[in-house]
This record gives sequence, C-alpha cells and structure tokens, in this order.
Amino acid sequence: MNSHNFFNGVACRRMFAALVFICTISGGADRSVNSQELTARILLRPHIENLNAKHDDITKAIEVFKTGDFIQAKQLLDSVCLADTSLPPSRLLLATMFQAANRPVLARAELENASRESPADPGAFLIFAESAIQNGRYSEAEILFDRASQLATKVTNNDYRKQNIEDRIAANSAAIAEARELWTEAADLLGPLTAKDPNNLNLVSRLSRSLFKSGKPNEAMELLKQHWDANQATTQRPEITLAVLYQEANDLEKAEELMVTASEFDSENPINQIMVTRWALENGKLKLAKKCIDQAVKTQPNLETKLLSALVARYQKDYGTAKSVLESAHLESPAHLGIILELAIALSNIKGEENRGLQYAQLAAKLQPDLRQSAGRNAAMSLAWLLYRFGGQAEAEKILQNVLRAGKISSESSYFAARILMNKNRAASKQLFEELIKNGRQFPGFNEAKTIYKTTIW
Repeated sequence: MNSHNFFNGVACRRMFAALVFICTISGGADRSVNSQELTARILLRPHIENLNAKHDDITKAIEVFKTGDFIQAKQLLDSVCLADTSLPPSRLLLATMFQAANRPVLARAELENASRESPADPGAFLIFAESAIQNGRYSEAEILFDRASQLATKVTNNDYRKQNIEDRIAANSAAIAEARELWTEAADLLGPLTAKDPNNLNLVSRLSRSLFKSGKPNEAMELLKQHWDANQATTQRPEITLAVLYQEANDLEKAEELMVTASEFDSENPINQIMVTRWALENGKLKLAKKCIDQAVKTQPNLETKLLSALVARYQKDYGTAKSVLESAHLESPAHLGIILELAIALSNIKGEENRGLQYAQLAAKLQPDLRQSAGRNAAMSLAWLLYRFGGQAEAEKILQNVLRAGKISSESSYFAARILMNKNRAASKQLFEELIKNGRQFPGFNEAKTIYKTTIW
C-alpha cells in the first residue's frame, strides 16, 4: 500500500479495522503477478539479489512459456539452474510461472515433482504451506512450515535465499498466531521482521495491532509514531490508527479522544481530516465530522472533499447545502456516480425538487446498470426507493427483488429495502432492520431506522 492511509474511505467500523491491519500472509513478498507481467527479475527475486549473464535464458524461458511450449521452457530453466547452482530446482521456477499464469493444477503438479526430485529443498514445502494458510488450513500449514524450516538449515550455498525463506516462515507463522488471536506470539515473530524493515507498512500495522491486543498500547503507539515520523507523506497519523484499535476494543471514548487529537495536530492535512470525518460520521459524531470536513474543503477543495461535505450536510438533514455543493461538483464531473446518487437523494428531500431527484436516480441507474457490481446494485436500490416514495411501488418492488438476488448492498440501501418491504413482507423487513441496528454502521437514516424498528408492531 502506498496511499496516505491504512484505510481509504470505508464507512464501516469493521472494514476500517480489516483494511488498516490487512496482512499479506506471504510475509512481505511482492504482489502476485500475471504471466504478462512476469520478468526474469520478478521470477528470481526471492532467490538472488542480482541478475547476471548466467540468467539470460530466464527471459527466453518466460517468452517460450507464454506460447504454451512448457517443455522448452523447462529445458531453458534447466540450463539456467545448471549454470547457477544457488538457484532452486527448475521445477520450482516452472511452478511459479504456472501460478502467474493462473494454472493452479499444473503449478501443484510441478511442486509435487520438485519435492520428489529435490527432497532436500525447502521451496515446494514453503509454497504448499503458504497455500494452506491462504485457505485457512492452519494446522496443515504449521506442519509444512516446520518441514520447510528444517530443510532451510541445509541451504548452504545461498544466504540470500535462506534468509528470504526464514523471513517468509516467520511472517506466515505470525499470521497463524494472529488468526488464533495469540497476540504475544505474533508480536514476538513480527518484531524482528519489523526491525529489519521499519518502513514496511504492512509489518508495522500488524505488529502495532499485535502489541495493542497483547496489552501494550504504549508500545504500539511508539511504533506507530516512529513509522509516521519517517513516512509522514505516505502514512496517516498514529492517533488515527490507534483509535481504530481502541474502537475494536469497544472503547469508543478513547477512540474519539484520539481522533480529535489527530484532527487538531494536523489541521492543514486534508487526508487526515477526511479520515476523521468518515470515522465521525460512522459513529454519529456529526459536530466533529462537520469541523473536519470544513477544514478539509478549505485546504483541498476537490471532488472528494466536496462529496463528503455534502454527505455531512445530508446527515444533518441540511438538504439545501447538500444540493448547492453537489450541483457545483456535478458541473465539474457530470458522470461521477457518487455525486449523482447523492444529488438524487438530497433533491428528493427538498419540496418541489422531488422529480429532479428521481431523474438523477434514473441517470445513475443508466450509468451503472450492472447489478453484478456493488455500485450498480446501490444505484438501482436508490432508484427503487425514490420510485416507491413517489408512487412507483410496483416498479420499485421489481427492482428491489432483482437487487436482492444480485448480491450485497450498502447499509443505506438495506434501509431503503427494509422500508419498501414493510408493506409486503414484514418478516423480511424486520430482519433487515435488525441486521442494520446490530451491525451499527451509521448512515444518514440510521436514527430513523432505529425509531421505525422500535415503534412498529411487527
């Protein structure tokens, strides 16, 4: 991640936490690549520091592999591994190429061949273990990591590769500990890795979380501060990250205190102001949200801050202000789906503007008609809600059924669905209301949803 924040505009407490501390269980390895992106440097990066003339045939092997001539590709890999005996078995490299080509069956076959032909090499066991952990088979992964660790001690001709294997085992073992909520064990494993790579955002976020969860919030804060001091241009303030951890621990008071501190320390930083605004909205702190978004708009008046400013106004039921901001933003970006949808809802709540609101909702549904996409489902649900409100109940109910069959929708869209279902399917409506309230994700109509649920005779 190279964004300004660990999370980016997710109006959901659980998603905040998940994205803040998302862990790459391959232990800091590079993102996966497809076969078109694969290069000699990428293929050999886990195994050697620098390429040389011995590795020239790797590029040829990749190009031949892309044509489907796997036999010749294997022969070229054989010649490279023969020239540089510090490399892993050629079948391991071929398996990596199959993985890049999204051919998992062939990749596994080559890994099985590699473990049979080169039983003293840890590479195949390491990859099998990483596959197991990705699929939640933690006990299986532990056994495989243990075997890979034993074999890694026998790698005596390539210190670089040996260290890479050991680091991957440690990072993945930490991921197993995190999944099992063994936070002290996870912190012990992540500590040395983070010390070696202190600017690694993934490692820092994981270690800070493990420290916090193991009862060491001060150490977590110190780690986050150190990282922020060295990476201020690309990292959110440490108070924001720690606030999310306190929120996970159900300490909303401490979380709010830290969010307020972050907003005051960095009043000129629009990125941090935006994040605090989103947190404040989700948690019903409208005064804080208004203060932060006003500052963000003042410092950086772009479409993102304007859209968020309009959303804050809608939370406050200040539809006139929302309309003014959104119409200006719509002129700047006429096809921006988020702006169009917000404009539709805002106008629908202004007397005399209801028809325009419905027209904007229809425009949004035309711009994103694909119900396989979440944006398409939410656009359709907004249209259904406005149709329902203004007399098109039959069409609204038809759209609703199509949307609910297509997939998940946002909290606000679920609220629209619950309202539409009240007259025809009380049981389904009640279930949606209960899920919204239990989930706790706030949206502009959250308080109304609670009131309706409490006062309705189900």
